[in-house]
Amino acid sequence: KVYPGKPTLTKREKFSYIDELNLDIDKIKKAISPKSKKERINIPSEIGYTVYKSTTYGKIANDFFESLTLSLTRGHSNFFKHLYDSLISSDTKILSKTYVSMMFFSSFLAFMFVSIGTFLAYYLLDKFNILLIVIRSLIFGFLAALLIFFVIYLYPTFIANSRRRKIKNDLPFVIIHMAAVAGSGAQPISIFDLILGSEEYKGLHPEIKKIVNYVNLFGYDLSSALRAVANTTPSPEFRELLNGIISTIESGGNLKEYLKAKASDAMSTYSMERRKYVKSLSAYSDIY
Repeated sequence: KVYPGKPTLTKREKFSYIDELNLDIDKIKKAISPKSKKERINIPSEIGYTVYKSTTYGKIANDFFESLTLSLTRGHSNFFKHLYDSLISSDTKILSKTYVSMMFFSSFLAFMFVSIGTFLAYYLLDKFNILLIVIRSLIFGFLAALLIFFVIYLYPTFIANSRRRKIKNDLPFVIIHMAAVAGSGAQPISIFDLILGSEEYKGLHPEIKKIVNYVNLFGYDLSSALRAVANTTPSPEFRELLNGIISTIESGGNLKEYLKAKASDAMSTYSMERRKYVKSLSAYSDIY
């Protein structure tokens, strides 16, 4: 008989079935214990990885401007598309919605502080023309808000461009490193693990870390991880490299030979660009 909230088998029936099946009760207990479950699936107790970071300023901005943000981003998606793409390329760990709310909140604060500050400054100089003081204060406040809005709007673009330059400087040496590791017969994912562990290439470190986390943390296969990073990286050269690795892996090609050829091309391009840079410096020095 089954009672609500009670096991469907009595203790005597459980042991009877265990004897009939010739099972070891200690092994069964060990197999179903929480500790053994955790050991079998190899889940770490704490994972030190975050995609987005919550900030107090962002929470306050959302409290005031979240509704306005959602309304404007839906109605003017083309205007905010460039911002969203730049946020992804710049690896800014803030949700796009929160970032837009922070833009509006910062602009509002700039308007308030500049308007009040301008009003007080002009009032001390010209106490009798209040209307003109108010108009001037509102104009300066509006200009300050507009300036802050576009500075914050363009900030991710500046960061993405900076990351693009750093990746471009590190990429030839990373490809040489990858080719050397691939020549030793290592698995493709091991190539990225070793480069990440070396911590020598600061420009490419965030991109390589994403690849490793996609595979080891989120369970992506390597091709999917490379494709995800290729879609978000700010560097067209690194995107081309990742797409080439994807094609080589999926077609069963020789990854070692591919990386060796890419390393040769990358170093030739790097040397040519260095020579152009030296010539430019020489020309500027002659003009000086």
